[in-house]
Amino acid sequence: MKLKSFFCFTLFLYSVTVFSQTNFNYNHYLLIDKNLNHLDSKVHTSIKPFFIDHKEFILSDVNSIESGIFKKNTWRGRFVNGNFFDYKASDYRFIINPIFNFQIGREGDKKRYVNTRGFELFGNIGPKISFNSSMYETQSVLPNHIENYLLTHEYSVPGQGQSKWYNPDETSMLDYAMSSGYVNYRADDYINIQFGHGKHFIGDGYRSMLLSDNSFNYPYLKITTDVWKFNYVNLYSVYQDLRPEYQLSDVNRKKYSSIHYLSTNLTSRLNIGLFEAIIWEQNTTGRNFDVNYFNPIIFYRPIEFSLGSRGGNAMLGFNVKYKLNNTAHLYSQFIIDEFKYEEVKANRGWWANKHAGQIGFKWFDAFKVQNLTLQSELNYARPFMYSHNLELQSYSHYNQSMTHPLGASFIEKLAIIDYRIKRWNLNLKLIQSTSGGNVDTNNINYGHDILVSYSTGDRMEYNNEIAQGNTTDIQIVDIKLAYLINPITNMKFELGAVFRNESSIFANEIQSDFYYFSFKTDLRNLYYDF
Repeated sequence: MKLKSFFCFTLFLYSVTVFSQTNFNYNHYLLIDKNLNHLDSKVHTSIKPFFIDHKEFILSDVNSIESGIFKKNTWRGRFVNGNFFDYKASDYRFIINPIFNFQIGREGDKKRYVNTRGFELFGNIGPKISFNSSMYETQSVLPNHIENYLLTHEYSVPGQGQSKWYNPDETSMLDYAMSSGYVNYRADDYINIQFGHGKHFIGDGYRSMLLSDNSFNYPYLKITTDVWKFNYVNLYSVYQDLRPEYQLSDVNRKKYSSIHYLSTNLTSRLNIGLFEAIIWEQNTTGRNFDVNYFNPIIFYRPIEFSLGSRGGNAMLGFNVKYKLNNTAHLYSQFIIDEFKYEEVKANRGWWANKHAGQIGFKWFDAFKVQNLTLQSELNYARPFMYSHNLELQSYSHYNQSMTHPLGASFIEKLAIIDYRIKRWNLNLKLIQSTSGGNVDTNNINYGHDILVSYSTGDRMEYNNEIAQGNTTDIQIVDIKLAYLINPITNMKFELGAVFRNESSIFANEIQSDFYYFSFKTDLRNLYYDF
């Protein structure tokens, strides 16, 4: 029985890592996260999704995810125990799985639902080439605060595509789709090249202030070099702005980014990552992807100075993780957009001292209770962070932030408690945030909306502070109980409730209670918790 369980878990881990699936759901990763953060592990966990060798880990507690529902040689057995279709030859392999989310719920006196159907195809051709492709088609009626979000974001569903909105005054039904995929070439033991359409995450927390999977998928070229204690990522991407006023010949305006991330395991406990990003717009003079930014060497500022006015929006940051022991670690991030040391020292709230950060703690098997995970995190961003003088050069895609869903000018505290026993999983998430906003009675730009140029409106030169303007407080309690069916596709039954309270200076308090039940394959992070 133990050998059978070990094989099942190894197969699951193999499907997640060797093929480097674009799915990196937070709850799904918890199945292996403890092993990845062990003192003996050399994996650079801040870069997701990532390649690892499953043989590196000592696997434990595999009985809790053993698949034994139905016989494996039937279609029902394949559906709940492993890959639905898995064809393996001597030099290639093809795997197909259905992916879905069938959810029914209620918010107040309104019915809510999600109806998602799709598939995932992945495999390999020979020892060096692997591939992945997935597609989701969705019709849904989402909670009220998400509907309000759509109205100011060109109907772009958080983390997903632009939607068609049918009968907004009646059923509020949305129709949208998204797809992702890549082809991966493992050049040798050190270099990996991936071309695809997807998203990425840099950090060790629940949120990321450097690069998050909060936005929609985008085309990218990713080159990873893994040598000794170093892991170096070059990520070249193409983003879009959905606002009609910026279209060229009725086509959404593009913008481009070049990101460098150098992760270093200085010791068995300490990892430090250096981050750099540059974003520039497709303009009316024909500028597209600037070959200057194909430079694979980290730090762009000399290039920026050489380009003068043709430069883009540059940011520098770092990520740190320190392992306290085999089950607990601290992590932190810090990113700078613009600043002057003299103004920082003067502490006068100068608008251009733009930075954001994170500090957090994660504890596996907390209080020596097996599979109890505790996480606490603080995130913040100064006003005007991630924005730019040229609106198209904001750090955004599909009118969604590339980092935190709140954009800029906020502080957020969150705590996550996750407990798993055999197939059962209980997850509790507590979030308290304070963010800024515009005031309708004046024309002051308070720096909350990253899509707006920092030159728009009557910007205050000094005395800027986090959550200025229409200060808004949000409290969220999100609790869910799930029963895992298939660990490979993270197929589960889930019962959940979300209690959300929003209050601001210039608006009435809004309370909402959302209850739901779903049957789904949980392979994506969709951030509705803001």
